[in-house]
Amino acid sequence: MSNINHKDFLKNRADLLVNDNAVRENQCDSCDDPLLFAMQDKHHQFSIGLFTVLNCLKLAEDEGAVPKLPDEWWVDLHNQYRLKFHKLE
Repeated sequence: MSNINHKDFLKNRADLLVNDNAVRENQCDSCDDPLLFAMQDKHHQFSIGLFTVLNCLKLAEDEGAVPKLPDEWWVDLHNQYRLKFHKLE
């Protein structure tokens, strides 16, 4: 990706949608994802946080779209990051 503008990536953040509502794990300015990924499709540059990716993975697992991961792995993630996994209604 050439001409990367990091502020643009951060301003254009992809969030998990649950029941048409954007869900971000932490809403305060000083507490946020420990890792952001800079992404680009054919028309947009955006960022997506680790917590959003993990929530999407959990939803995919719950829906049977990906193989089940060990419960201990999810417990370790919860203990390390205090994640709350969001379920589809």
